[in-house]
Amino acid sequence: MKKLIVFYLLLIAFLVFSAVYVENGKVVFTFKEALDAKVVYLAGNFNNWNPTELAMKKEGNLWKITLELKPGTYQYKYVIEGTNWKEDPEAPGYVDDGFGGYNGIFSLIEKNGELEVVGAGNKKTEEKTSEIEINTAFDPGKFFIDEEGFVVIRFFAKDAEYVTIAGNFNNWDMEANECYDIGDGWWEAVLELDEGAYEYKFVVNGEKWITDPNAPAYVDDGFGGKNGYFEVYKENGELKVGIKDVEKENEKKAYPLDVAIIWHNHQPLYKIPGSNEYMMPWVRAHGVNDYPYMADLVENYLENGKVTFNIVPSLLLQLQDYLKGSLDEYQRLSLKQESELTKEERQFILDHFFDINPQFVNGHKRYKELMELKTSGAEFTDQDLLDLKVCWNLYWINIDYINSDKRLKSLLDKEHYTRDDLLYVLDFHKKLLSSVIDKYKKLWDEGKIEITTTPFYHPILPILVDKGWIEDANGQIKEGLEYFKQIFGKRPDGMWPSEQAVSQEVAKLFAENNVKWIVTDKQILQKSGINTGEIENILRPYKVKTEAGEIVVFFRDTDLSNRISFKYSQMKAEDAVNDLLNTLHEYQKLNTSGDLIITIALDGENAWEHYPNNGNDFRKLLYKKLSEDPLINLVTPSQYLKEHKVTNELTTLAKGSWAGGSLDTWIGEKEENEAWDRLSKAREILLSKVDIQKNNLARHVLYAAEGSDWFWWYGADQDAGNNEVLFDQQFKNLLIKMYKLARYKEIPSYLYIPNKKPAPPTTGVIKKIEYILNGKLDEVEKTTAIFDDTLDENILQEVIVGRGNTGLYIGVKLDKNAKEYLGEDIKIEIYADSPTAKKFNAKTYYSNEKVTPLGFALSHRFVINLKTWQKRPKVSFYKASGTDRWILTTAKIKGSIDEIVEFEIPYDVLNVKSGQEFNIAVVISKDRKDVDFAPNNGPINVILPATITGDVVKVFKDPVGDEYGPGTYVYPKDPAFKPYKGLFDMTDVVVLENEEAYIFQIKFVEMTNPWGAPKGFSHQLINIYLDTKQGGRTDTYNEGARVQFDENHPWDYFIKVAGWPSYGQFFATSDGDEIADAVRVEADTGEKTINIIVYKKYLEVSNGIYAYILVGSQDGYGPDNFRPVTPEPGQWTLGGYPTDSDDMAPYVVDILVPEGYNQKTILSSYVPGSKYATILPVKIK
Repeated sequence: MKKLIVFYLLLIAFLVFSAVYVENGKVVFTFKEALDAKVVYLAGNFNNWNPTELAMKKEGNLWKITLELKPGTYQYKYVIEGTNWKEDPEAPGYVDDGFGGYNGIFSLIEKNGELEVVGAGNKKTEEKTSEIEINTAFDPGKFFIDEEGFVVIRFFAKDAEYVTIAGNFNNWDMEANECYDIGDGWWEAVLELDEGAYEYKFVVNGEKWITDPNAPAYVDDGFGGKNGYFEVYKENGELKVGIKDVEKENEKKAYPLDVAIIWHNHQPLYKIPGSNEYMMPWVRAHGVNDYPYMADLVENYLENGKVTFNIVPSLLLQLQDYLKGSLDEYQRLSLKQESELTKEERQFILDHFFDINPQFVNGHKRYKELMELKTSGAEFTDQDLLDLKVCWNLYWINIDYINSDKRLKSLLDKEHYTRDDLLYVLDFHKKLLSSVIDKYKKLWDEGKIEITTTPFYHPILPILVDKGWIEDANGQIKEGLEYFKQIFGKRPDGMWPSEQAVSQEVAKLFAENNVKWIVTDKQILQKSGINTGEIENILRPYKVKTEAGEIVVFFRDTDLSNRISFKYSQMKAEDAVNDLLNTLHEYQKLNTSGDLIITIALDGENAWEHYPNNGNDFRKLLYKKLSEDPLINLVTPSQYLKEHKVTNELTTLAKGSWAGGSLDTWIGEKEENEAWDRLSKAREILLSKVDIQKNNLARHVLYAAEGSDWFWWYGADQDAGNNEVLFDQQFKNLLIKMYKLARYKEIPSYLYIPNKKPAPPTTGVIKKIEYILNGKLDEVEKTTAIFDDTLDENILQEVIVGRGNTGLYIGVKLDKNAKEYLGEDIKIEIYADSPTAKKFNAKTYYSNEKVTPLGFALSHRFVINLKTWQKRPKVSFYKASGTDRWILTTAKIKGSIDEIVEFEIPYDVLNVKSGQEFNIAVVISKDRKDVDFAPNNGPINVILPATITGDVVKVFKDPVGDEYGPGTYVYPKDPAFKPYKGLFDMTDVVVLENEEAYIFQIKFVEMTNPWGAPKGFSHQLINIYLDTKQGGRTDTYNEGARVQFDENHPWDYFIKVAGWPSYGQFFATSDGDEIADAVRVEADTGEKTINIIVYKKYLEVSNGIYAYILVGSQDGYGPDNFRPVTPEPGQWTLGGYPTDSDDMAPYVVDILVPEGYNQKTILSSYVPGSKYATILPVKIK
């Protein structure tokens, strides 16, 4: 709210003949109104304001009463019939009664032995000032003048029996004006008022006085609360209600807000250039759903304004290929007769023809039956397979297209399908695919949209530049623009940098190619030195100066864009659209200069399948509302640049992307780095043998391999489910093609082996232990990570892994005592990779024709030979040749055999150091053949924790077992939350300080990683709020934790920590600046400790450091990533939420409290229906 000082005149009349006077030593009160009343009482501070104690007598044309009073100052009012309080119109003086009215007031003095009422005299006018607080959230739709000139005020009171309104218009009589019940909890007051200023409150059930949350403004009610305030006035002869001066000021200043919506459509290349065989079907899947439908929405629902579409060249190329007859693997298998499918093809269909959002499976009877059949493990008949083919192909079509086609609609309720049904669906696909480009071209030619494009194969340009591949980066831009022009007949003005990834060097490349504008994320603007906490700073584009000239950059509003991408799918369409419009209206009020623009830029294809009804209702209503809104102009960036001059400038454009402001999603994790290294080697070979500027095929194979998607899906920070192997295979096929084009004979064999994600331990985590190599599984060794392999009932039963000071402990438990196998031709083999290895093999030593699928490239091999151990107890060590041969190498490796087989592999043999990671797997070979391996679902990933040092500043202990929030919270039911205790239970907090940073080390009772979070912990969500200087906020940064903070210690900096860096290494100021590099998270899962490193250069510390430390349950889809709490625990929700809290109880599970305070008390300090619990900080220094 903002405050406005207004002045109004209060007439205080001092009458020559007052209604209060002294007669015969007594004070006489007379009242000349309410002559038809049965009785009138006098009440005041002389009788404790008792409304029915002092009855007046009617004498002629007035009411009269005489009192004996001592000298002093008195206030009073008359009470008509004991209920209607009335101020005296002839009082000697007036004072505010605290309810918007006035009490009469006089002083009784003794003068010359006689009593006298002081106050009689001439009339005079005094000016009174009152501070009016403007309600910026005021909704005029609930407060207006109706057609008959009455003031209508609507108020929500869901369970009220009756509601009245009281104010200075009815002398604060709470019974004078009853409200009408208009349904659904809403009440309506209808008032006939003259021009003037009014204060009011609602009264519920005759006893509860409530301030209207939708009042136009507020004034102090004299009792520590607020009255609603409004003015009735005329403008151009028309009666209006609101705040006159504010309305005029706003009308004069604010212009409609320009809004640029940019929808991004992108797919990587799913074929090898030079062929027409596609692996994955996602161009076709979205080509029968989102691509044509988004164009149709503009044609049919956007009546005013324009939007922008970005279409990637690699997507356009594939759409063209489909029209020329290309098939993807899903399409090819759909067309193949069920009886002719191979075993592998049948399995592929079962694995991949449920690749669709679950709502489409569960929402259709036959599709759901097929999923249940698969889950049961039953064998699919040919009819089942045919039905599955039809379902997958049918339900990828947008439901509006299905409903508009009689035959398609008839398929929705069929129990079984025919081949004709399948062919009809696939023919309908062709019809839709053939319409896509024409639809967009028509809209662009008609001026309804703008179209832009992206570098050809959607590469991460800053990474290419950093690697020195500037000619590739420039080529991707240049050829993308050229191909786009071939398709649409003209060049675009703007480009969408792949993943909005930019840098100063990248901006130069765009400028060199005469691109007028690009779009990136708000976080990049902040990293470029602009305070994005000042909202107007992101509501204008910026010129970036480069050596090649200037280019304009639009910075998208991250929050609004992400609401459409991730949040609104969980809301009703109307609520979601209103939420967006309300935010835009708030921005519009800032547009006093007339040149503000908000940019909303997001994926236009992948969000909708998560919405109810495929997002169709939301999208239609969004366009309809935006078209009708007079406060919003839907514009394209190029349109804006024609109408406005860009004056803001950046000297340097920071490096980063939309994903957390960094490039971490595509580079940095072990698997991602390996992929870049493999691409680099293949590129080097290709360029040494082929002139790619002359060889179009070779150039496009290289460019396709540089696409962002391969690196997006690598690593633990993203998960493509069972499509992960397909993305991995497509990337490697591109690299293989590069080697073949270079006529390189020794193609790395690891390119033929699919990657696997690391396997989580069955129990425990890999931690530091004091192990003993004695061939026995000692108690301490049982406490570390154990990987079970008993399901296949082979020789290998368990793998035990722990960290030592100088080496890695690996225990291998067999199906019987290991000593009993001595003398047999059995080898226990450990395969590993190394972050510094240069050569890798794809095959184990004893792989047969079918390669043992360990899921990673192999650089080291360690072997214990049970046949020769008794005579020669030695661990053999081999290094990879790079050609699938293993080279015997000398090193001292320890081993032991008794009940189990044990290895100790020195870190220096693997050349691995603190902060690095590597993979291992165990293979059992017998009679020179691999017979068993573990883990089956992926390698064991070993991370050596980074060394964290600093001086101890503070140590805190938190009670064990208090992970219950306000005392009642319990765990969700899903097995992922095992052992159902300790995961959120913070026990120790140590704060360290070094020259560069403060480090918060937070230890938990348990730490597991069932979802493969990159940082090693899946469950913990930590919020830290720091108070270091004057000012700040007392609410949370985003709605999520459902708490507030001590007003004596408002916070200045917010840190959010989770196992996924994309949102779990988050830092922001209380002003809203989000700084991508201000915090780093490192976990030692063995010690169950999370290290949060906060860099000093981003902190201003002037008043010491106070910290609020909160722990919640991490939920990638929860509010600000907090897992919701419900009254009863669910599969994915915590339980124990207080039903009487009126939605005010916290989502916080554990907090660090100051000494002498209790967590239950603090987290229970919420006020139902009105206030969150207030958290108290601990003092750091």
